[in-house]
Amino acid sequence: MTVYLIPTAVLVALLAVTTTVAFYLGLANWIGAFYVVRCAACHHLTFNSRNAPQASCPQCRHPVLTHPLHALTHPADRSNVRVAGDHLHY
Repeated sequence: MTVYLIPTAVLVALLAVTTTVAFYLGLANWIGAFYVVRCAACHHLTFNSRNAPQASCPQCRHPVLTHPLHALTHPADRSNVRVAGDHLHY
């Protein structure tokens, strides 16, 4: 039974921490200190302290770190990790 007890306890603790963080981020959004906005360059969702799009996001600034599998499979063009034909409508 210990095999089931330990992973269950870890899962419960992880869900509790995630829920608490989401709760505080929601409160920060409610008072105007935290916003989810789109990046002006690549249109990824990102966080900002103002309700305005950021000029760049971590996906734009560090594409190899945020998309390592794409960078490994496309060694000739590691800096361009955008999806071909991605038409975001918002």
